[in-house]
Amino acid sequence: MEKNMKYGEWIAGNNEIDSELVRGFHISELYSPFSTWKSIIKKFKESTGDVQMMKVFTNTALGETWEDRIERINFADLESRKEHYGCEIPDKVSVLTAGVDVQDDRLEVEVVGWGVGEESWGIYYKVFMGSPAENYVWEQLDRFLDTEFSYKNGEKIKIICTCIDTGGHFTQEVYQYVKPREIKRIFGIKGQGGDGKSFISKPTKTNRMGISLFVLGVNSGKETILSRLKIDLPGPKYMHFPDNVERGYDEAYFKGITSEVKTTVWEKGKRKTIWKTIGTKRNEPLDIRNYAYAALLIANPNLERKYTTEAIKQTKAVKKRKILSKGI
Repeated sequence: MEKNMKYGEWIAGNNEIDSELVRGFHISELYSPFSTWKSIIKKFKESTGDVQMMKVFTNTALGETWEDRIERINFADLESRKEHYGCEIPDKVSVLTAGVDVQDDRLEVEVVGWGVGEESWGIYYKVFMGSPAENYVWEQLDRFLDTEFSYKNGEKIKIICTCIDTGGHFTQEVYQYVKPREIKRIFGIKGQGGDGKSFISKPTKTNRMGISLFVLGVNSGKETILSRLKIDLPGPKYMHFPDNVERGYDEAYFKGITSEVKTTVWEKGKRKTIWKTIGTKRNEPLDIRNYAYAALLIANPNLERKYTTEAIKQTKAVKKRKILSKGI
């Protein structure tokens, strides 16, 4: 062992790190000339059955990062819950919101219906192909967000609030799109990771174009959504999905909305919560549902009433509510 330590060579496992920076290495205690395998095995046996002790053993003796067991929602089980609405907009839907994600070659958007107790219904999941640098892509989105959707009785309803991600390579294009449309409650949002962040904060206008930019604690939002996906009885916070692939709710959607899991890791003796992508890397459905939920909280509607097109026309003055935006 001493010979190996003397003549061995340290090889970096992450070559993407800048060569001018200091590289760090971690190594198992099994290689240490100052410890015996007998003592290490003794530590392992003493730690077995105790999660906290095993975490310490993994971090210190094995030189590895501890990861808690991952509880993942099965996408196939979720997909099997799809149901036939029998109409475009279910009768229990009070309001519609939308979330939009901006990719290099497309825009993805989901329209979500919300009812009493934040029970939700997936309405449409659309993809508009084309570079966000091109006007025609935004024109397609514009027409879609201005759509009047129909209840079974013929009443119409429109989207009351939309959140669009400003991250990525097309921040300025998003700013230019939302700036003149904030009057329609189309807002830009920016995700912020990390523990302890509130899901949504009051908007700031410190950006270059002075748009009302909402910062989202995306980890908090994801935790809310994934916890609601585990609810298996219709009612408050339950999430419905249509049995209609043409609406965009195909296998890829369900793989996407279940593509991340929350796990705890220990780094340098400190506990840290991270969101880890498992399986498919297409996690847009989860992000976009997050944005649609943010839009609901920004608008802060009274879910006991329906915001149909006719009802909004007839209501010229709505009772003021404590909200983040101007509200409805």
